[in-house]
Amino acid sequence: MGYSILPRKKRIILTTIDVINEYGIQGVSTREVAKRQGISEAAVFKHFPRKADLLNAVLDFYAQYDNDISASSMQQRDYLQAIFYFVTRYAEYYENYPQITAVTQSYDVLACEADFREKIKKIHFGRLKTLQVLAAKAQEAGLLSCELSAAQLAEIILGFFHAACLTWRFQQYAFSLKKYVASTLQVLLNSLITDGKKESVRKCQEF
Repeated sequence: MGYSILPRKKRIILTTIDVINEYGIQGVSTREVAKRQGISEAAVFKHFPRKADLLNAVLDFYAQYDNDISASSMQQRDYLQAIFYFVTRYAEYYENYPQITAVTQSYDVLACEADFREKIKKIHFGRLKTLQVLAAKAQEAGLLSCELSAAQLAEIILGFFHAACLTWRFQQYAFSLKKYVASTLQVLLNSLITDGKKESVRKCQEF
């Protein structure tokens, strides 16, 4: 992927994501990043003194839309639509930039490293919390069944999304992630909502 028109610091971050996508988090080296950028390792260290600083910058880039997506979801008038909006916005982000999903599949490895543990936990639990709040509000509004707690619903939805991303990667992005996630989420929500409220989920298809 060509990044020549971007500032060097951002080019280094994007190239690092490419390396993660090909070799995994543990396969990242500043030497490989420098080689791909056609620069010296010293040039990489000028922007990121440690490899840990570079990977933390990757995590910041990965989560750059979290606050906006969460805020926009909370502004939706219908909480079922809000859940749908939240998940499909991430699916759209990933579909437009498939390499970034390599980070999604690296949570556990990152959590084992002290340099990244708190940041990756903040990202994970931040997204989970947004879904939990939306699920709780949907339950309070009588839209969703209360047989499962809001926390359980959030984990089911986020877990499904992560699994869908992994399948998408394994199948070389052979299908539309957004369409697959949207259709599956619609069926899932339909199975959980109260009678008479299914129109809310049908409207979700408008996104």
